Amino acid sequence: MQPKKKKFFGGVKRKFNLVKCRVLVVTLIFPFCTVSAEILKLEQNVWTLLGDGYSINADNKGRVTNIGYIETKESGIIVNTGISHNHAKQIMLKISEISNKKKLNAIITEGTQKFALGALSFEKFGVKTYAHPRATSQMAQRCIYCIQYLEEALGKEEMEYTGVDSPRNINLLDLTSHGSMSDVIVIDHGDTKSSGSIMVYHTPSAVLFAGDIVFSRVVPNIKESNLVQWKRSLKLLRELPISVIISGVGPKLKKSAIDDSLDYLEALDVATKRLYEENQDLLSATKNADLPQFSNWSLYNERHSNNVMYRYLQIEEDELTIKQQPEIQN
Repeated sequence: MQPKKKKFFGGVKRKFNLVKCRVLVVTLIFPFCTVSAEILKLEQNVWTLLGDGYSINADNKGRVTNIGYIETKESGIIVNTGISHNHAKQIMLKISEISNKKKLNAIITEGTQKFALGALSFEKFGVKTYAHPRATSQMAQRCIYCIQYLEEALGKEEMEYTGVDSPRNINLLDLTSHGSMSDVIVIDHGDTKSSGSIMVYHTPSAVLFAGDIVFSRVVPNIKESNLVQWKRSLKLLRELPISVIISGVGPKLKKSAIDDSLDYLEALDVATKRLYEENQDLLSATKNADLPQFSNWSLYNERHSNNVMYRYLQIEEDELTIKQQPEIQN
């Protein structure tokens, strides 16, 4: 069953490009790299390298991100590039174990450190990287500071040779529907979880690489989100045939995770709006917006009260913007 493109996709475009990269050469370049992570086959021609945990720390070397790999007739697509040069090496080595494709592309779903800091290394390996322009802008503004933070958190040795890339505009990929990578669709529902967030969908297998847009049993960080657009995106995803969802972090998910994501975002929105309308101050709101139905989710204690704060400030900013708009004269 094919998705209803006109109704569902909106900003979705079929994209592809071919890049030369000999995987055998990659193996020869990194013979001493220790690889412990396992790559999991999801469906025919689709794999994921699952990350370790939810929070970046020295024990997991920051490698929390789930990496995707899709093999097409002539090439392969890597979804996200990892958090460091060393993580990028690990990804390339694992892909070389399952695929002999000489042409590779990488698509970055979000311009944050865990998804994007391996991109420069991928370019050096011969893999062209692509991202939404707003995500690329975010990388340019912040990633140098992310590297400084990660050097302290993970150690300079782990972050050695890691730099900031400027991925190509995702819209520069070939848009024709009859190309060798026409089974791969980039989903762009506008700014959702963060600026320039996108998803990658493989139509034959119905596998969705959702980044941080879809989550379940882990509380997200909504700081830079457009909550209205994010919820709209999740509702659109309900219309898409999905066999497996690979989120940004955590285990693989069922399609029901879309409803889990909506349940948390809706509950957060309702609770925060109620407290704002009751004229509770920001500090009181963060204390009184407890959502016990989600209290057993990972990172609830670390993130939920902050999410209330972020949403409260968004509501306040929206209200001020409306009040400052000039009245229309009849």
